[in-house]
Parts: sequence; C-alpha cells; structure tokens
Amino acid sequence: DGLALAYAAEPLKADRELVLEAVRQNGQALLSAAAPLQSDPLLTESSVAANPFAVHGAESPVCSVFELRAFETGIKYRAAWGLGGTALTGHLPHSATLGDLGKDIRAQVPNPNTRFYLMLPDGETPVSPIQVEHPLAGLM
Repeated sequence: DGLALAYAAEPLKADRELVLEAVRQNGQALLSAAAPLQSDPLLTESSVAANPFAVHGAESPVCSVFELRAFETGIKYRAAWGLGGTALTGHLPHSATLGDLGKDIRAQVPNPNTRFYLMLPDGETPVSPIQVEHPLAGLM
C-alpha cells in the first residue's frame, strides 16, 4: 500500500523511484514524500499513471530494443516483447524521449496498461522510470 510511505525512514521518503511506486499505488502517498519530491513533476498522479516503466524488483515483462536508428524523418526502433519475442517496430520524432518510446511500445502489446522493463541496445540494466524524460537522440 502506497500510504505506508508515511511510516518509512526519511531516506526512503527521498527515493524518487520508491515514491513513484508508492504514488502508483495511492496518489495520496506523495504527501508523505520528502518535501523536494512533493513538487517533482514526474511524481504527479497523471505523470505516474502515464509512465510505462516498471521499478526495480517489480514482476513485469521485458521489452528488449535491439535497434535504435536516426533517420532524416525521425527515429526508428525494433524491439522484442517478452519471452516469446513478439516483434515490435515504430517511428518516433527526433524530439522523442524514453517515455515516448515506452508509450509507443505499450500501445502495441496485448495489455496497453502493462508496466514493463525496457532494455536498450548494449544496456546491462533496465531503464528506470525516472529516466522517462531522457531524449532518445542522446542514446545513439
């Protein structure tokens, strides 16, 4: 329950990823977060609801992006969803973020509300939900 954040130690109340998951469970949890996080735009209920990425330790499917390419018309990607390796492709504008990539991928899977781990080419760890605003162009 996200409201348990009220009883957490202060360092945990200042952990953005932990607070994000608490807000996913109950929007009122943000009131118990450390003061600087209470005004963090990534932690508003609407931003948290739109964030497609799973937090570390969550039971969630994996999407592996194996190609990200910039073209004159934008950024194209190819990815594989889950253990079955369902092929996903898409085209995003040059201004796209990791969050835009996540939303585009999520729109192609059976349950479009699924939060998932996103693995990037040559990545050793999944994308954090806190990286949602990171520009895709900076990854190529």
